[in-house]
Parts: sequence; structure tokens; C-alpha cells
Amino acid sequence: MAHKPQPDAEAAIDGNHHLPIDPDIRIEPAEKTHAHTPERHRHERVLAAIAIGGFLGGLARYEIGLTFPTGHGTFPATTFAINVAGSFILALLTVFVLEILPPTRYVRPLLGVGFCGALTTFSTWMLDADRLLGAHHYGAAMGDLLGSLAAGLGATSLGLTVGRAIVAHRERKRERAAEREPALVRGGA
Repeated sequence: MAHKPQPDAEAAIDGNHHLPIDPDIRIEPAEKTHAHTPERHRHERVLAAIAIGGFLGGLARYEIGLTFPTGHGTFPATTFAINVAGSFILALLTVFVLEILPPTRYVRPLLGVGFCGALTTFSTWMLDADRLLGAHHYGAAMGDLLGSLAAGLGATSLGLTVGRAIVAHRERKRERAAEREPALVRGGA
């Protein structure tokens, strides 16, 4: 079953006055297209959240790269680990945003698009593989390409599983509390 974007997200794609943002975020139609409308300010705050998350994710990636440099012609373990960790974080965040956290328009742009988007990198993964191929390290290149795919999918699945387990645990805890509550009310009467 394909995800159908909300009508206002479709309008943003069609090139009208909306800025492009996450299609899961509900955009209220503006009464005017004037640059100083409240809607325009909401868009600017979402873009600011993405920029802040991107700055923090990029900074984290840079610092991790400095702390754990990968030698030339060797398996790019740092990029591999960052991308796998990012897959886990994004999957876990998705469950939290959709099922645990109160509705907000800033968490997913800040952490998902901004932080995880800047932390992880498809381009460096491909560049690393190309460099390994160019140095005739075919096994390491294939290990990087296929291993990153497998580990990324595994980390995503694990993140979703952990997130759903947390949601289920919270629900069971809430149900047990609700079952005890009537007994406490009757016992106190």
C-alpha cells in the first residue's frame, strides 16, 4: 500500500509558495502568500531545525572521522559504522516520533532530516568503494558495498524492533496501571 501524501504536501511539490519540507508534516494553508505570513514563519522554523540538526550531525561526523581515521586503501570502518549507526538511530527515531512523542513539527526535521542526514553519507560510502576498487582491493570494496547494505538493513530492522518493543512495554505498563487504579479506588472507599 503506497503512502499518499497529504494534499498540502502535494501542493508544496507542485511549486506554489510552500517551501519543501517533510510530507508527513501537516501544512496549514495560508490565507495570503505574503512573505511575512505565520505559515512562512513556521516553514522558516522547520528549516532552522533542519539546519541546526545538520550542523550538529555534520560536526559529529567530522569529530568521529578525526577520532577514528581510516587508512588509505583499507576498509572504511568509520564510514561503515557511522552509516549503520545512523540507520539504527533513524529507525528508532521514526517509531518514537510516530508512536511515543507528542505531535511536533520540529523533532523529525531536527533529528531525522538534519542530524541523521548530515551524520550519515551515501556519497562517502560510494567514494570509499570506488577508491578500494581503484586500488584493486576488490574484496574490501565488495565487503564495503554489500556489508553496508546488509548491516544498514539489519540496523534499521533492529531500530524498528527496539522502538516497537519500547512502545509495547509502555502500553503494558499503562494497562497494568489502569487495572490497578480501579482496585485502589474501591479499596479506599
